[in-house]
Amino acid sequence: MDLIKKQRTSFTVVTTVFTAVFLLVLLGGFFGITCLANYMYMDAALNKALENPLTYNQVSPQNLRCFFVYVDMISGESHIKGDMTYYGDDVSDIVKAVKRQDANSTQKFRSGDRYFIAKCSEKDAFYVYAVLDRTSYRSQLINTALLTVLLYCLTVGLTALLAYLSSARLLRPVAEAMQKQRDLTANASHELKTPLTVISANLSVLRSEPSSTVAENEHWIESIDSQITRMQELIQNMLELSKLESSAVIKEKLNFSSITEGVCLSFEPVCFEKGVSLITDIADGIVVDGDARALERLVGILLDNAIKYCNQNGKVGLNLTFDQKKAKLSVMNTGESISKEEAEHVFDRFYRTDGARQNEDNKSFGLGLSIAYATVQAHDGTISCRGIEGKGSVFTVTLPLYREKRAKKPSKKQQQNN
Repeated sequence: MDLIKKQRTSFTVVTTVFTAVFLLVLLGGFFGITCLANYMYMDAALNKALENPLTYNQVSPQNLRCFFVYVDMISGESHIKGDMTYYGDDVSDIVKAVKRQDANSTQKFRSGDRYFIAKCSEKDAFYVYAVLDRTSYRSQLINTALLTVLLYCLTVGLTALLAYLSSARLLRPVAEAMQKQRDLTANASHELKTPLTVISANLSVLRSEPSSTVAENEHWIESIDSQITRMQELIQNMLELSKLESSAVIKEKLNFSSITEGVCLSFEPVCFEKGVSLITDIADGIVVDGDARALERLVGILLDNAIKYCNQNGKVGLNLTFDQKKAKLSVMNTGESISKEEAEHVFDRFYRTDGARQNEDNKSFGLGLSIAYATVQAHDGTISCRGIEGKGSVFTVTLPLYREKRAKKPSKKQQQNN
């Protein structure tokens, strides 16, 4: 789907950009603080060195090693104090570079392939420069910067990859909802197409014989009325399903045993007419929290489905029991058992098994079990279907039992007021 791909791309880009900016601020701030701390550390060492140039390098071995350049204020001549053997022939170039630095601030400079930092103070007609070799510190900062950039790039890249991969899972419900919407539109259009075609054909017949009487056209009129009724049932079922899925049901304390017995009683004539035996085992006093009309429809859908697809002279069983937490309703029938593949899709909208397509009345829209599923979900229950090889199929519903809502205890302040 193009829309889903765009959403995945958008999600990936937004997540990656957010992460990149966040890490840029975080790691950039960290590196900036490191550089500032390094500069302040060396500046403090230079200040300490300038306080007592003669003894600085001997007082504490923990001090940063410095060398000092004394420049005569009048003649400009200079001399060095400190160990300079490490620099060999480059000493004169280093001294020239030191003398070029501003005497009023801390200065960083380069001489050859070495990097220094210097600070100056005036003592006894001399400009005294304390100089610290910062080459190793600079190398450490460069290595830190490279590692930081590498860490930044790897993290941003990994974030982009994870965002793209996780977006498929995050957007899966959206994709499924869109697919269901497309299926609903296609299936509803298909279900409405046949009645409308029949109505259109019947009206064409009626128009072709304008002089005929109502009695003569009774067959065509009945056909139109039958198709209109079929469309009304379809629309009503779709509205019921949409209502269950989009809004919470209004629940109250109900005797589920009585509701189930009433529905079974209403189906006894149907079973007698079809030659099916209805066997019930309903425990007394099962109380649930739910909507009476919705639960009546739930039991009716399951019984109607079981009776429709029961074999000739077969049996339909309904069993209602309960335990400490849940009520359990089982509706089963004899005949061909439902397959595992069909059981996975039997609650989908407009889905009909092969048995449903071959049913004599051919009036099923494939919405009944979808409504049953939505009803159970709205009541915080579960519903499942399975086939028993060689025996038939069974639908099982569990619903939470009604629990008395405990009244809130009055606060101490309310008790005192009372």
